[in-house]
Amino acid sequence: MAAALLGMVVLGETILSAPAFADIANCDRLAGLPQPWRNHGETPPPRPGPAFAQIDSEPAIAACRRALADRPDHVRARFQLGRALDKARRWDEAVTHYRRAAEESYAPAQTSLGLLYEDGRGVPQDPATAMRWYRLAAIQSYPPADTAIGLLFLDGHGTRRDEAEAARWFRQSAERGDPLGQLMLGRLYQQGRGVVVDEVAAVEWIGRAARQGDVEAQTAYGFILQEGRGVRPDPVEAARWFRRAADQGDIAALSQLGWIHEQGLGVPASDAEAARWYQRAARLGAADAQRNLAWLYQQGRGVPQDLGQAARWYEASSAQGDARAQVALAWLHEQGMGVPVDEATAERLYRASARQEFWQGQNALAWFLAVRGRDLPEALRQARAAAAQQPRSGDVLDTLGYVLFRSGRLPEAQATLERALGLDTVEPARVHEHLGDVYAAQGRRDDARAQWEKAVAKRPAATQLLRLQEKLRTR
Repeated sequence: MAAALLGMVVLGETILSAPAFADIANCDRLAGLPQPWRNHGETPPPRPGPAFAQIDSEPAIAACRRALADRPDHVRARFQLGRALDKARRWDEAVTHYRRAAEESYAPAQTSLGLLYEDGRGVPQDPATAMRWYRLAAIQSYPPADTAIGLLFLDGHGTRRDEAEAARWFRQSAERGDPLGQLMLGRLYQQGRGVVVDEVAAVEWIGRAARQGDVEAQTAYGFILQEGRGVRPDPVEAARWFRRAADQGDIAALSQLGWIHEQGLGVPASDAEAARWYQRAARLGAADAQRNLAWLYQQGRGVPQDLGQAARWYEASSAQGDARAQVALAWLHEQGMGVPVDEATAERLYRASARQEFWQGQNALAWFLAVRGRDLPEALRQARAAAAQQPRSGDVLDTLGYVLFRSGRLPEAQATLERALGLDTVEPARVHEHLGDVYAAQGRRDDARAQWEKAVAKRPAATQLLRLQEKLRTR
């Protein structure tokens, strides 16, 4: 009997019964850290768990409550219950369990409690208190705490803004193996913040984080390989990394997979496959994917042409402030394609895009106002702003020239339109027509007719052709 009791004692800890062991093992599996912290000496030793975003909160909460019912003093189970409650957004309860574990010097709990203070979830927002909890965890060489301190220094929350100090903390956490610290250090090397720009070092650190399974780093590494920043471009390998991140639900990776399938970058070009990836990202709220999916519906590429669907996805993207989607949706409203004609909505969307200093929005707003003869000073301001960004675009200069013409500034209009003729244009007929209009206003009838005839020779759309034929008959 004595021998049997002695056999149940290991390092002063009574071995858990089989059901209790199973409860803690389930708590680990459902709510534990992907990289367990092993410095606290709990029994049984921790096992890897899911990434925070992958926690299924209700089963995790139930398993960790059972584990604590058997062992109320088991600090890891208490922290993991807090983590599951945190994922369930039950922050008041999460704070209670995090705090109890943190007060027992459990570094992961100290760091998680600090995060709640930093964000103001379950407690008043207090970055200074967050920093105190992070430092207590960092004293115990807990790498995620080093990363959290680095982020506070990087943004100047709860402390002074100091990018060099942030880089020092990120390096410390990166060298200790924290994937987020590695990713952040790599980004600082890309941007030259707190360190000298070093694309090769960025590749090394972001690659390390990606190989540890960090989903954000996998996407970032995919972009590095696709763009060839600090490494030879490898679109095939880039596509593999995007796929790994997408398989974990990363929105940016899902959207980028749509783009690379649309463009055939490292994968066979396929509009249908592009649409499939865009749809997944769009449903998760990715504005760029929503806009790109709308374009496929508008063109009938990879999906049946459906202007109503195009308008709906442009609307979703526009609501998030996507300037390109705002221009596209405005045009649909202006033309009455997939939506009723609504010039007020079109103007509102053009203005929203222009306010973001997006040149297509500025150009479109200038054209919209000029053809209606409204607010020509604003039209000219927007046209000049677009031309400043796109000085080699014949179409943008055509808009500027037309606005100058409508504003009565004929010499400037002539010079601008003549310059536009020497540049690439999508609609050369329009430039010739506008230059002809300027010549006509100057009394140069032969020159005007010559430009209108050149416009006709460019095979314009039916409405423009009718307008040109009328000018040639009557002037």
